[in-house]
Amino acid sequence: MGKLIAACLLTGCLGLEVWAQVPSAQPATSQTPVTDPQTTSNSTTSDVSPLDKFKEFSAIMVGGPLAGLQDPSHIYRSGDLMRMEANQGNIFHVTDLVKQDTYGITKRGCLKYKGPYARAYPFSFTQPGNKYEITPVGKETVDGHPTQVVDLTISFTKVPNPIKIRMWEADDLQGFPIKIETKLHRTILYSNVVLGPQDPTLFIVPDQCQNGIDQSQPNKAPAAKSPAKSPPKSQ
Repeated sequence: MGKLIAACLLTGCLGLEVWAQVPSAQPATSQTPVTDPQTTSNSTTSDVSPLDKFKEFSAIMVGGPLAGLQDPSHIYRSGDLMRMEANQGNIFHVTDLVKQDTYGITKRGCLKYKGPYARAYPFSFTQPGNKYEITPVGKETVDGHPTQVVDLTISFTKVPNPIKIRMWEADDLQGFPIKIETKLHRTILYSNVVLGPQDPTLFIVPDQCQNGIDQSQPNKAPAAKSPAKSPPKSQ
């Protein structure tokens, strides 16, 4: 079980680092797509994340909001649940996007921790009370897909500063963002996108999971266990 905890925390704690970066706003991207005056319009603001249009899909994800996430990973979403595979499928994580709970699962056991897994980014930014501002930027073709390029600014209820990311929304995939650039200029690419209902068995988690670190409270250390008392010496 010790190896399981180490493996899950090694990959799962990336979610904590993602949230820790939120208060520091950065420019969305270093690239400048071709701007089309006919498509560029004023920004629009909504209480609903534009990513919540995609409640049922699967894809292969390359890259992430942090370094070290360049290996291709299969990801799946069904409703408010996301499944993300790691270590060539030997470990997978299921994040509840509403509860912000994650289960790290291997063949040897399960670890539950508070906070979204890193590869749930940016779909994990869908909490009630957030504001989403979309600004059209232009058009660009990515991997053969004609896309609409937009800047998405997310304002949070619990942190002071918004973040901005850039998304390339594919016209032939109902606007699914096949490319995303994070505020730290890291690129996320999605391929093999399949829109539609997913196999519900992919999101089943064990009834019993060992509790891990609460990533929603990064400054809160786990409670230390009291040292075991030694038995009294015989007289």
